[in-house]
Amino acid sequence: MSQHAVVTLAIGHQSFWRWTHRVMALYCDRIGADFVRIDQRRNRHNHPLGYRVEKLQIRDLLDRYERVLFFDGDILIHPDCPDLFELTPTNRLGVVCEGKYYQRQHTFQLAAEFYGVTDPVESSQWFNTGVMVISREQRDLFLEPDEVRSFPAQQPDGTVTRSEWIDMPLLNCQRLLKGIEIIDLGLNFNYLGSMREQTFRPFEPEEASIFHGSGSGKGLIPRLVRRWYGLSFFLSSYTSRGRGYGFFKLVW
Repeated sequence: MSQHAVVTLAIGHQSFWRWTHRVMALYCDRIGADFVRIDQRRNRHNHPLGYRVEKLQIRDLLDRYERVLFFDGDILIHPDCPDLFELTPTNRLGVVCEGKYYQRQHTFQLAAEFYGVTDPVESSQWFNTGVMVISREQRDLFLEPDEVRSFPAQQPDGTVTRSEWIDMPLLNCQRLLKGIEIIDLGLNFNYLGSMREQTFRPFEPEEASIFHGSGSGKGLIPRLVRRWYGLSFFLSSYTSRGRGYGFFKLVW
């Protein structure tokens, strides 16, 4: 067993997992990490979005692994993506801060008040929880609170929609409450799908090392699979046994 694990949340089923999970497994082979899917619910919070809180299971995994690299299920990794463990110091939480590109202050303030963060940082330090590099010493980031709630999701321009977030507000507040230092890995390692809707984009999603198919960005995943991995890889995922990931050697 490796001391490092790449972990993804896989509760239920999404068709794009046939590609993203396979790519994650290939990435694990390249960097020498175990591939772990969290596919069972364990938290006690009866919330419609509660499955997203299952990221808190990472705390238990850090009893077994020295470091964990978490990916949301709609993450697609470029074949030349470097080892994120090597890019992240062990005394830092490796994340990508999205506050530089989006107006999230309203949601951030609501979450800070609810979770008791009395001295919140600037919303520019608000990080996306779709990509996280975590060391064992940061495991308390995933302590389960007595109560969790969701908060309105803000669009890039600050507009509040009917969509809601639950894990991102929680983990950002936990990070502050536990005094965990972060390192911003940069947009290249978590290029959010909603960036495509921005008038100004630092670069295009095809140029990223990691694409995050959040929101409407999920439709770009098949196209990037074909571009980055070729048509043969794209088509072979349809014929593999199981629901697109039966051929993986899973640890969890």
